Amino acid sequence: MHATRSFSVRRGGILSAALLLLLVLAACGSESDPPDGGGSEPPTAAERADGDPEMAAGGETASDAASACALTVGWDPWEPYHYLAIGGQPQGLDIEIVGAVAEHAGCDLEFLQGGWDTLLRLLRAGELDLMLGATRTPAREDWARFSEPYRSESFRLYVLDRQAEEFAGRGLEALLEDGFRLGVTQGYYYGPGINRLIEQPGLENQVLEAPVGELNFTWLLDMQIDGFIEDPFVAAAIERRRRDAEPIVALPDELSEGQVAFMFSRESVDAGVVERFNAGISALRDSGRHQALLDQYLDRVTDASP
Repeated sequence: MHATRSFSVRRGGILSAALLLLLVLAACGSESDPPDGGGSEPPTAAERADGDPEMAAGGETASDAASACALTVGWDPWEPYHYLAIGGQPQGLDIEIVGAVAEHAGCDLEFLQGGWDTLLRLLRAGELDLMLGATRTPAREDWARFSEPYRSESFRLYVLDRQAEEFAGRGLEALLEDGFRLGVTQGYYYGPGINRLIEQPGLENQVLEAPVGELNFTWLLDMQIDGFIEDPFVAAAIERRRRDAEPIVALPDELSEGQVAFMFSRESVDAGVVERFNAGISALRDSGRHQALLDQYLDRVTDASP
């Protein structure tokens, strides 16, 4: 029984092998004399990619690969530029601008809320891809890429209304020399002159850093500081929401003015994505939607100010 079964298996294998050989020979014969006169095998995916820049590994086109873009966006509460709306979704001028630009760039966005200083550390480490409303500086360029500017910003010094006359016209440097206690927001860049001034040695007990800008309003009303630096539109939005009993006003002189951009982590975002965002910013401006968003948000805050 065992011998017969073994013979049958060998016989079946030989017949199958012979049949397979005939099929292979037939296939080789047809390929050796193709109707169009060509004798080469079909190109591999890698060869197709070399001959066609639109082809990428895995059969995807290069444009398909380039469009695959998902970014995590860090934001801190800073109305009207970014704040938490009803329903728990981030909203604001910068949120709408980055959404429109990312749509043009073919990128999906996921938003992460946090303190500005904490978000900076995450972006530097490559654990966060993008931040909004950032000023381009040589120090930041070591670990960040920047888009073209997409809006301007300015900063003023805010004090209690009853002390405005006392502080007006003296300049921030003179005020600090006289012991003025200044509130700032952690990690914010206010321009080269202001940052150089407030980072001087010996001012550690005079310059208080708040994790969020709104806390400076509380510190001022509690007399823990004598004034704070803030963007006028942000200050107007906070004041409208808080409606504090004692008025807080901006001193007449503007401290600084500049342009802000989107800031990307060098660790997680390549230069090509930044270029796509630049193209999106240009498209948004050309369409008129950029100016419409600026007017919509900034006029709303101005009209609602006390």
